[in-house]
Amino acid sequence: MTDNTVSNRMRRQRGLRLTEGWQEVKVWVPTKMDADDVRELAAARRANAEALQGLSKEVGRVNDETEKRIARAIAEFGSAAYITPSGAVLDLMTQLSEEDDLESFSRAFVIIARAKPINAGFIENCVPAKIHNFFIKHRGVELKALLKWTSANPQWADELKAAVRNPVQFKKTVNAMAAEIKSGGKS
Repeated sequence: MTDNTVSNRMRRQRGLRLTEGWQEVKVWVPTKMDADDVRELAAARRANAEALQGLSKEVGRVNDETEKRIARAIAEFGSAAYITPSGAVLDLMTQLSEEDDLESFSRAFVIIARAKPINAGFIENCVPAKIHNFFIKHRGVELKALLKWTSANPQWADELKAAVRNPVQFKKTVNAMAAEIKSGGKS
């Protein structure tokens, strides 16, 4: 997405951060030293968010191994080893779907979106493709049936993206879609 002006970019980034639960604080301080202190504190809080301090506790039930994997994916954010800055994150989500762990997939998304809110939309837009493959590999959905169903249900991708921020609901949504596809039904 290309922003035409700095104001548009700032407005879009502000909206992305708000969506992920970040809080905006504007404060006037009497001295330059006070301003520097506030900037330093803000930078430290952003660094803590990227280091996952406290974020995984908000999502709940993230095991230590998954938390470490999420932290590694965030640490590799922007790595030249990938064609997109979110490459390591997308790889992690693929791995979690390969492990048939939909709740951890969703929890990883929530934590990563909180740590990197500017990229949350890009990552969210990749969720349907990851689940598309998951249907075939882990739910025994035939490709022909999947293509027919997705064509008849164009809202399916938006439903997945809407559910991905709620781990229990996401798992239910994916499983309900898989059952519907296999039964030849329409939502």
